[in-house]
Amino acid sequence: MGKRKPVSILKRSQQAVAGGHSNKRKADSAGVHEQQQKPRKQARKQPLDSTSAAGGSAGASRQQQQHRPPRQQEPAGLRPTSPVHSQAAYAVRRLLEADASKRGGVTLKSLTLAPHITAKKATYAVTCEVLKHLPVLQQLLEATQLVEQGRGLTQPVALVLAYELLFGEGVCPTGPAERAVLQRRADLKAAQQHLLDLAGVQSVAELLPRPGPDTPHPRTARVNTLKMSVDEALQWMAQPPAEHAAWAAVGAQARLDDLLPDLLIFPPGTDLHDHPLVASGALILQSKASCMPAHALAPRPGWAVVDACAAPGNKTTHLAALMSNRGSIAAFEKDGKRLQRLRANAAATGGSIISARHADFLSVDPEGPEFRDVRAVLLDPSCSGSGTAFSRMDYLLPSSADRLKGQAAVEHCDERVEALAQFQQAAILHALRFPRLQRLAYSTCSVHARENEGVVAAVLPEAAARGFRLEAPFPSWHRRGVPGSVPGAEKLVRVDPDEDGTDGFFVALFVRAAAAEGGADAVGGSGRGRCTAGDGGGAASAEEPQQQAAQKQAAQLQQQKAGKNKKKKKHQQ
Repeated sequence: MGKRKPVSILKRSQQAVAGGHSNKRKADSAGVHEQQQKPRKQARKQPLDSTSAAGGSAGASRQQQQHRPPRQQEPAGLRPTSPVHSQAAYAVRRLLEADASKRGGVTLKSLTLAPHITAKKATYAVTCEVLKHLPVLQQLLEATQLVEQGRGLTQPVALVLAYELLFGEGVCPTGPAERAVLQRRADLKAAQQHLLDLAGVQSVAELLPRPGPDTPHPRTARVNTLKMSVDEALQWMAQPPAEHAAWAAVGAQARLDDLLPDLLIFPPGTDLHDHPLVASGALILQSKASCMPAHALAPRPGWAVVDACAAPGNKTTHLAALMSNRGSIAAFEKDGKRLQRLRANAAATGGSIISARHADFLSVDPEGPEFRDVRAVLLDPSCSGSGTAFSRMDYLLPSSADRLKGQAAVEHCDERVEALAQFQQAAILHALRFPRLQRLAYSTCSVHARENEGVVAAVLPEAAARGFRLEAPFPSWHRRGVPGSVPGAEKLVRVDPDEDGTDGFFVALFVRAAAAEGGADAVGGSGRGRCTAGDGGGAASAEEPQQQAAQKQAAQLQQQKAGKNKKKKKHQQ
């Protein structure tokens, strides 16, 4: 993800103030947007690491205290006056609790970029920095007994404010929590210097672990060919319109991926969240690995397709683009909130053929009349997520020190992984029941063999009995299934999060034998091609042979009718 520089806390506080209390959030959303667009220099005030800032910030303090986030965000104790600090403390607490319990269920992005969060970027940045400095911060809090002697400071609040005081841009004495930390500034700095002296280093950065991937992950963005062709996107990047000239430097670094024809690659850490093409839906922020399942499935325009576990919808909208918005996609999601996000993504990207269904895929009858024409299924079910430690920023958490890599990660299996694998097997067997199914792409963002090759091995006999066999998408891709794990392992696709520059992923493609012999042209089969707006990645329509036969038959009937009319006129004469 690259390193993020600390952001001005005063600026973040002023931006967040416009958002106000959660009960006023909707009414004030326009004001938040306007303030977040102001230049940094206008928002920045005096240096914050100084008690002299007290007088100049008294008014801001009163305003911030009126607009603090809801009380339920932090347990009883002193609360920061800045909404950004309060939100970051809440995120840190939830992440550390989930990490310690091994339950998961929350992510850094879900806690800091959710719709109700004010000043999202600032909250995300502060939370990331606190987690990066966590090993040092925890030692400093212990050495100074800041929480124990802080008269109501909680651990998460102390971590956030200590980070800002020592490594960020300082803290203003705007409330009891801030003053409690500022009173111990000398002790914190002395403890910091003691740590440096003990380690024999000059900077805190030398004390921090470096748990990131062995190969940096570049920023990737998929071109939404429903709105813009790849050539048009590259042209925009090279020469953005005058009103977006500030993005020229970013666009100059864009290049086309070597494997996927609709994926743009940018240097690691490139921030595209505010890019005009992202805002318009022409660019989708999506990892390379996450783009592989739709390309492997390669549905043809006009097909009826099912996305079995669809939310949040990046793969679903990718399918719509590959199909040129021709045909239909039944997208299932059993969680109501995630369904709303799926529908929003479909609308934002122009995926008009997507029908979002509030249903559990396993409760759907594949043999029902509504699904008699389904030709392709994308199945990306719930999994351990063990391949997404870097994109989820889980590597910043304490448990990352025990993160399995390489063969140990592949072979890992516990009760949770086994339970997930059983569900995944059931989902594939359910999907194979669609009567006219020709292609099924099964994918996970897991590196564990039990969820990948183990699941394929378990369902392969039933798949073979129904006429399916494994096919190899992306012939040029270098990493394949674990040798000997399942017949046809060389046709499976694996992606290593440490070595391949993207999330850990797995893709298996099942193709009905008769369909494979028909020679379907698939983007996923060739691995290259040029996508244009509305061309579905160059895939030919599956309906064309039927249309051509119908047209030929109609022409023959017309000729026969014309011949009969000619004979009738001649007889009358």
